[in-house]
Amino acid sequence: MLKARPDSDTVIEAAAASAAAAPRTPATIARSAMIYLAQKRLPPTPENYAIAWAEAGGPGDGLPPGEAERGARKLRRTERLTVELTELIRTMCDTIAVLADDESWVRGQVEALRTLLAGDVDHVSVAELRTLLAQSGQMQQRIAEHRRQALAQLKSTMVDFARVIAGLMESTGAYHDRLAEHAGTIEAASSLESLSATIRGLLDDTRDMNAQVVTTHQGLSASQRMALSLEREVSRLELELAAASAELTTDHLTQTLNRRGLEEAFAAAQRKAKLTRGALSLALIDVDDFKALNDALGHQAGDDALKHLSLLLKDRLRPNDGVARYGGEEFVILLPGANLSDAQTTLVRLQRELTRHVFMHDEQRRFITFSGGVTAVRYDDSMATALARADDAMYRAKREGKNCVRTA
Repeated sequence: MLKARPDSDTVIEAAAASAAAAPRTPATIARSAMIYLAQKRLPPTPENYAIAWAEAGGPGDGLPPGEAERGARKLRRTERLTVELTELIRTMCDTIAVLADDESWVRGQVEALRTLLAGDVDHVSVAELRTLLAQSGQMQQRIAEHRRQALAQLKSTMVDFARVIAGLMESTGAYHDRLAEHAGTIEAASSLESLSATIRGLLDDTRDMNAQVVTTHQGLSASQRMALSLEREVSRLELELAAASAELTTDHLTQTLNRRGLEEAFAAAQRKAKLTRGALSLALIDVDDFKALNDALGHQAGDDALKHLSLLLKDRLRPNDGVARYGGEEFVILLPGANLSDAQTTLVRLQRELTRHVFMHDEQRRFITFSGGVTAVRYDDSMATALARADDAMYRAKREGKNCVRTA
């Protein structure tokens, strides 16, 4: 029951609709022919282009002289350019990752690019990533400016500190000399009046010295507070960048992984399973009668039901398990270290938990159930092949009464 379709298909369909509505000229027919090849995923050979030309409504007497070869060459050039640009971006990712040190947000951006390149590249995902990178660039400029300000403030503070130390040393030396003078005057005093005047002078000098120390301390404290404030702002911006990178792999409604995040988590879990020769299971679950729930209560209630389910899944699964919204009302669960029997037991337990924790809407109890399919991930599986097996098992669960779990 894999309803989610690649965005590239949607883009191609929109382009096809636009081409169909355009006036029928050789240029628009050629465009429609290339869209046809993209839809059918046919290689751009002259023979295939001739077929596409006919399908696009080209003149019945065949292609204009050389049109097939020109169209095929154009498609081949586009494919080569796409491959070269993709490899260029991969090389840039590798270079940036090496230069990034431990900047986690930079690594998040790089991983997002790598994940995009690993799947079907389409206009929508590229535009989304381009927007994120542009925003990240602007934020990085702000970080760089705050770091420059923090460094300048630190330098200024150090200069002030050096001056203060020099001033204090000079003042302390003068204060020491004044103390020596007062000591000599006290020893030579012959009357209480002369002794009283000397003590007043000693107190005045002490107060002046203390005031200078307090003023110095206040100035240094203010400079320190400014430097710390700038550093905190840099840290805050870096956290924002890390969060922006995380958004690329997070479903906004349920705060679970999205499809891109699932691909990344699946690859990491499979690598670890291969390395440790351990087990890895994957489950696909689908909310039963979700359309009926939406129709009866409205889309907001449907969204709330999905959030209720996702919270329960994340709360009842282990920290190293993965939960992803795969599309609509479908969720994928990754269970590292769990064999097929363990995974089936886990899903049955989740069904019981969902029955106990009833979804509330408008202060009314609404029971939600799901059907699930579970499969053991093989070391040579792609995510698509593992999902296809889980999907078959989940369909069996639907046919056999829903609210149950089947294995494949």
